[in-house]
Amino acid sequence: MDYRVLCLIALACWGAWGFASKLLSRHAEPGTIAFWATATSMAPIALYAAVSRGARWTRPVPGALAAGLLAGVATIAFYLALRRGPASVVLPLTGLYVVIPAILGFVVLKEPVTAAHVIGLACAALAVFFLSR
Repeated sequence: MDYRVLCLIALACWGAWGFASKLLSRHAEPGTIAFWATATSMAPIALYAAVSRGARWTRPVPGALAAGLLAGVATIAFYLALRRGPASVVLPLTGLYVVIPAILGFVVLKEPVTAAHVIGLACAALAVFFLSR
């Protein structure tokens, strides 16, 4: 499957997840939502890992464990923020996380920087700025 189709699937699922999370945050504690949403997300991940033989212990696993811990902390912070703030601000602001790996890709991995990349990052920052007002 083409990566752009996969991106659209991820976009649609994350968009629906974000909206559902805000609705749920009106009636449940952030810890409850974070726990059950994360636990349930393991089903498709485990199935994919089993089918693709991705559940083996290899050299990158400790890094994956660290990344998982970071994702867990981010998940708790996200649900707490969503409980306390408007979805129209929390979701775009936390969605700006994509700027961090983009910049690290340019700086650490020496990926090429084009004018389109710089404009795109600036537009993303401006969008969040305007959405959060």
